[in-house]
Amino acid sequence: MHILSKSTYIKGLQCEKALYMQKKHPYLRDKLSIEQRAKFQRGTDVGVLAHDYFPGGIDMSPNAPSQFPKKVKETMDNLNNPEVNVMYEAVFQYNDTLIMLDMLVRDGDKWLAVEVKSSLRLSDTYYNDAALQYYVLHGCQVPLSDFRLMYLNADYVKNGPIDVQQLFKLESAMEYVVEREAFVAQNVERLKAVVALPHSPLVDIGTQCHNPYPCDFQGHCWKHIPKDSFLFTNAIDDETLFQNYFNGVNTNAKMLQKVALESLEAHQIEALETNSYYIDYKTLYALSPQPKPKSVAYLNLLLHRPAVPEIDGTKPYEEMILAFALQGEHEPEGNFVWDCFDDHSRWKEAITLLIEKLSHYELIVCFTPQNLSTALLRHEIIQNQTIGHKVLNLFDVLQQTSFYHPKIKRGLSLQNLSEALFEECKLFEHSRIILEATSNDLLGYQQAREDLIAENEMVAKTYQHLFK
Repeated sequence: MHILSKSTYIKGLQCEKALYMQKKHPYLRDKLSIEQRAKFQRGTDVGVLAHDYFPGGIDMSPNAPSQFPKKVKETMDNLNNPEVNVMYEAVFQYNDTLIMLDMLVRDGDKWLAVEVKSSLRLSDTYYNDAALQYYVLHGCQVPLSDFRLMYLNADYVKNGPIDVQQLFKLESAMEYVVEREAFVAQNVERLKAVVALPHSPLVDIGTQCHNPYPCDFQGHCWKHIPKDSFLFTNAIDDETLFQNYFNGVNTNAKMLQKVALESLEAHQIEALETNSYYIDYKTLYALSPQPKPKSVAYLNLLLHRPAVPEIDGTKPYEEMILAFALQGEHEPEGNFVWDCFDDHSRWKEAITLLIEKLSHYELIVCFTPQNLSTALLRHEIIQNQTIGHKVLNLFDVLQQTSFYHPKIKRGLSLQNLSEALFEECKLFEHSRIILEATSNDLLGYQQAREDLIAENEMVAKTYQHLFK
């Protein structure tokens, strides 16, 4: 049985302890978020679609881990079978390391290896896992003509059925993976030794807990850190925080001696110790709408960015308005919800409707990490200043006022903001609404509408709390 795989190798490069925990104590992992699960599913869906780039292949995917040895043998047999020209998820094992290659395509007397990514650009991590796969393929003596990374073409515009030849781009990584083979070999031996340890390696917490990916064992590894530790602040970058921590500045009292009395770091530590929040009220007052608007609308836009374009005229990851909730005095019963969950091709209907409805209000309040004015402008909802100057994005307001609460260390979302300001409120992940809205299920659609309204009510409650 194998010891390493592509995912555990990448995890080991980030942190040896995370690798050990994954192999020996996987039950201690943090719960996977809906957003993370959606990313994994998106990668799978794009990978399956990519098969059409090299059609007619044999799917070598095992139904269970117990089938790995069988699939390894079948894959090796197919290499010598002249009737097999393409394999999907070909399984190889070398030096206790197992990989499943997205596509392997016969190229004369050699093979073209292809790894598929559901992104618009290639990252260092993608090259690292390609290097591991090349190491295994070379070890299995697979003659390669090239190793290419396949990813989405940002310039592709859908016009009729998806043209996979245009949707995807291919980039050779052969030079890189060959150069990195010795490096990979050293790491494979090092990480195998880590897995063989009788106990978890002694690796302290550090920047590797969040870089390049948030580690899914933080709940376990950080349990000895007090909940009010300065390590949970964000006024100072993580690298500096950990430098102080490992140099003996390991308590809030010691950290406060190193920073100015009225510094943002000091204010954040105070918020931690009192389990409250900090906000720069002077800036908040300056951002307060003046004069007080007579009519306020609360807007919650549900933007959908499918990796593979669904509608003619759109590109990969191009946003469409899937739904919006509007709360205000001019709406029937106070709330209005529009959606095109059952037919995404209708999404541009939202533009005309929003232009008409938003014109009746003096102030439009929202909460989104994006620049809503830019999004509205992009969709020609604000072609002039009739609407654009009315938009108040609470996300931007909180950023400008240096808002801080222990809940938002790793990012400001409406979910953790609601828990910070109103302890009795428990929202859900925004990603859940996207999942419900794209579920092709009437019950999912109904829940998405209800959740969209619930989010918008929290936007209204937050605005009223901040600008009371």
